[in-house]
Amino acid sequence: MLIVRSSIIVICLLLCLITHASHKIYLIHGYAGNRYEFEKIKKAIDKKGYVSEIFSFNSFVQEIDSVSSDLYVKIRSEKYDSISFVTHSMGALIVRSLYGQIDSTTPFPFIHRLIMIASPNKGSPLADFWVQFDYLNFIFGPNVVNLTTNPETGAGKYPIPTCEVGLIVGIAGIITGYNFFIKGDNDGVVPANNTKLGIEKDIAFVKAPHIGLSSNSKVVKLVLNFFDKGTFKIK
Repeated sequence: MLIVRSSIIVICLLLCLITHASHKIYLIHGYAGNRYEFEKIKKAIDKKGYVSEIFSFNSFVQEIDSVSSDLYVKIRSEKYDSISFVTHSMGALIVRSLYGQIDSTTPFPFIHRLIMIASPNKGSPLADFWVQFDYLNFIFGPNVVNLTTNPETGAGKYPIPTCEVGLIVGIAGIITGYNFFIKGDNDGVVPANNTKLGIEKDIAFVKAPHIGLSSNSKVVKLVLNFFDKGTFKIK
């Protein structure tokens, strides 16, 4: 009888811990982006009962590692048990940079899921072009070099996430993509092949251009499904 009562108490305690476990989703925009591009997704995930926040920054002034450092401090101060992310474009690189600041000796929430929308994980050829002009780098800020395809100084230098990753790729559905200056199908900014890291749990392709992809109705549904079920497959 004592064993049964003890088992019941343990189960109740575990249920209490699960019930009270806190989780937050951070939405992070990309280069030249703003918080308003995520309003549609935020309203949808809030309606589902998730706690969320749009993390905004000035991409023309603040470098990726600096942004991820601010995000790291914010996340630690809020003390959630687990966290997830939705990113658009360069926002994915900010989360990858964040991984470089996490160490086993400092408490940090468990990162559950990361949804990358139009992520330049292997860089963009457009950044390769613009980085050649010093005067444009002065205008466009410090992140142009971080968005290049150079594996050592560009997007490839950031750590690879270890959480569940869902990737949403913008395509035109034709060989030339939205931008015929970029090789292969693309969203006008990032080639479809440059979005992939090879560790994705699921990948979805949406016929839509880079700008505005985060407010696309289909993308919103895909985001909700991945958070609910860990897959983009909508039955």
